[in-house]
Amino acid sequence: MQGNKKLNEKRIHPTQKPIALYGWLLNQYAKEGWKILDTHLGSGSIAIACDELGYSLTGIEIDPVYFTMARERIQKHQSVSKLF
Repeated sequence: MQGNKKLNEKRIHPTQKPIALYGWLLNQYAKEGWKILDTHLGSGSIAIACDELGYSLTGIEIDPVYFTMARERIQKHQSVSKLF
């Protein structure tokens, strides 16, 4: 995600992490069948990575604005048809 930041995904949270980072972390450290807990959901990047990799996630976000934006982002991701 280095380089021209204008080419990156629109940020909805000040500490938003790339989905690919969470995907890498899950692939490296999580085991199949684990349930993932995120107590600071923020933009929902981990929720999208969990959805892509088949992990169950419980995500908690105290800020209702960020919660709403993350939920919309996750729903948008889930509405896109997957080819494989």
